[in-house]
Amino acid sequence: MTQPGLLTHADANIFWLCEASPADDDTALLSPAEATAYAALRTAKRRHDWLLGRRVAKRLVQASVAARTGQTLALNEIVILSHADGWPQVSLPAAAAAGPLTLSISHSHDRALCALVWGNRPLGCDLEFIEPRSAGFVADYFTLSEREHLAAATLTDHPTLANAIWSGKEAALKAIRRGLAEDTRLVSCLPGQAAEAGGWRTLSYRWETPARALPPLLGWWRAWDGFVMTLAAGRAES
Repeated sequence: MTQPGLLTHADANIFWLCEASPADDDTALLSPAEATAYAALRTAKRRHDWLLGRRVAKRLVQASVAARTGQTLALNEIVILSHADGWPQVSLPAAAAAGPLTLSISHSHDRALCALVWGNRPLGCDLEFIEPRSAGFVADYFTLSEREHLAAATLTDHPTLANAIWSGKEAALKAIRRGLAEDTRLVSCLPGQAAEAGGWRTLSYRWETPARALPPLLGWWRAWDGFVMTLAAGRAES
């Protein structure tokens, strides 16, 4: 997919883009601060994955800003640096006057998925290569309702749904800016089967610790070219 998509819902408008790695790592798209962060990464794989994520994220931000304001920013004018807790923070030129946005980035097997919403709202995306998940993996990381949901699936659907559940959990934990620092059983994620417009299907989220003040999330998933993509977003402000 080489053009940004837009998932439109009554409570969420999510821009997204998923792309494979280009043939060459082009650092010209980086700002000076990003170039410093890139150079500090210790391994070639980490640098490659980080640059791929930034490239896709910047292309998504560029397209979203252009749709919102009519301005086309150069990629190196869009600055994406990591917060101390790991989530990406976006800085735009003051002249862009596009307003605040929330961004999420995910990598898997030399591809990157990025998602964006305008405003400061919970948002997480995740990309997973579809591969078998063992019974031990499911027992260790899935909630009871997720295990029951998976057990009802056909053997053919099992790998896709197992990865959709796992990916959906990661997206939800990114949306609350905790990631895998949390127990993955904090949230239950049940993939729906009915396709909506654009090929996305719904994900139903439920937090398993009612005492914690965690935001209600909307979720979506889709299978594409051997991968599962998931999105988790907070509801729009009223």
